[in-house]
Amino acid sequence: MGETMVEDGRPSRTRTLGTAALVVGAGALIGLAVEFHALGWSSIPGNSCGGRYRPCPEGTTPTLILAFVFTFAGFTGLTVALAAFRRIRPGKALPGALAAAGVLIALWPGWQAHLWLRGPVLDPAWQASPDRPASVRGVGVWALGDGAGTVVRARTDALIAYDSATGDRGWVLRAPARESVCAMSERPVDGIGLVAFARDEEPCDTVWGVEVSSGRTVWERDFAGRTLLYGGGGVLSADGGVAVALGERSVHGYGLTDGAVRWTAKPTAARAEGGDDAECEPVTASSAGGTTRVVVTCGRYTDFHSAWLLTLDDATGKEPSRRELPVESWVNAAAVLSAEPFTLLVQEKDERGLAAVLAYAEPDDPERRPVTIPLTADEEDLALTGLHPVFTARPVFRAQVADGNLIVAAARPGSDDAERVAAYSLDDGRRRWHADLGTPVVALAPAGPGRVAVLGESQRLWTLTTGEGTRVGEEDGTTVRDIAFKIDDGPQLVRAGDGWVIVNADGDTYAPALAVRP
Repeated sequence: MGETMVEDGRPSRTRTLGTAALVVGAGALIGLAVEFHALGWSSIPGNSCGGRYRPCPEGTTPTLILAFVFTFAGFTGLTVALAAFRRIRPGKALPGALAAAGVLIALWPGWQAHLWLRGPVLDPAWQASPDRPASVRGVGVWALGDGAGTVVRARTDALIAYDSATGDRGWVLRAPARESVCAMSERPVDGIGLVAFARDEEPCDTVWGVEVSSGRTVWERDFAGRTLLYGGGGVLSADGGVAVALGERSVHGYGLTDGAVRWTAKPTAARAEGGDDAECEPVTASSAGGTTRVVVTCGRYTDFHSAWLLTLDDATGKEPSRRELPVESWVNAAAVLSAEPFTLLVQEKDERGLAAVLAYAEPDDPERRPVTIPLTADEEDLALTGLHPVFTARPVFRAQVADGNLIVAAARPGSDDAERVAAYSLDDGRRRWHADLGTPVVALAPAGPGRVAVLGESQRLWTLTTGEGTRVGEEDGTTVRDIAFKIDDGPQLVRAGDGWVIVNADGDTYAPALAVRP
């Protein structure tokens, strides 16, 4: 007893401090229990989660298990510790204060432990109000500014700007009466975006130059347009101060800032067909590096003639070179996946004909055959979702071109779901890497230099390196909370600071746009 009692019979300071520490420790367990219960149950989106398409955030289960363990241990320990302390120091105020101190001491370490258990998470930041009228559809998206300071969503009846940080609506540009948005440029250039309009089942024949900072129309041109057969992608493009618009059997060049007529080119098949002046219809185009490449088909659907890839000089509209496309039947679909390096999706009518992505060498070499990456092969089927796109004025593909690779969603043989991301070399067409994610791929988007982001249907977002396919960060990706049943098929994924904006085509059933961030 000499170690614990002094001469007057009172407990020693060592014993008193030790018992007080037990009270503080038990209080800390109670604090952890309360904190883990609150964090665990509140982390479940919509008070319900579990399963493939509505997963619980990583760490939810261990957090709740620890919450119950801390509850039992804390209350048991606190009961014992308080009884022991009151035998030494009668009274209620001091042991209560010690227990409360333990609760407070545990909060910060508990929060850090929860973050470690949970892993990275993206939470909802804002959600745009539904489209009105309900009959309109989203047809295209522009991302403006560094880190997408503004997202412009085009509907059939208007263009609407959203602040990517807050979701506040900015400017609204209405389509002409009884006309709908039928085409958009891939991106604004020098602050000017291009948008075209058409009446019901009529050619896409009115183009506007839009100042994207304000939504102001700076110029307007009417031309002999054409009825769209390919979803509208590639009808408008811009580069080097020139706006390019595809018309009926013609390609038009306008001043990007003033809409002044620069040139008109009328492609024919005469140069390669011994004087046979077959009519040629431009299908899709993309401008970059001072030139515009245009895919044209020559001849009628019932009597297919040929298809060509023309290179036009942006300044003059002259044709320095052309290459025949390796097709023998009518081209059912053609879309540009990348302007630099030039990468083209082509599918022809013949079921045994070409259905592939064609990669062309830079600089353009008419004598070199394009590298061919088939849409379907022994290893997998590419799933670009570009043949019948959800966004018709500016199609969105589940594919990116980066670091000399075509990075694309793919489905394993025998599977209807594209649960894989694969990369094919643009130099030789061989598959360089693949990553099986175990969930259908919803969207792909650039995530910075050497990175690509992949959003899965299971509410997970992965970041992969474009060169090797290595997963950056958590192996299981980042949990994106509370977006189940809020995104449609084929949304547009846009980087916005340290988070993302997801843009839907169906803005009535789903939110037109919503943002998530850490």
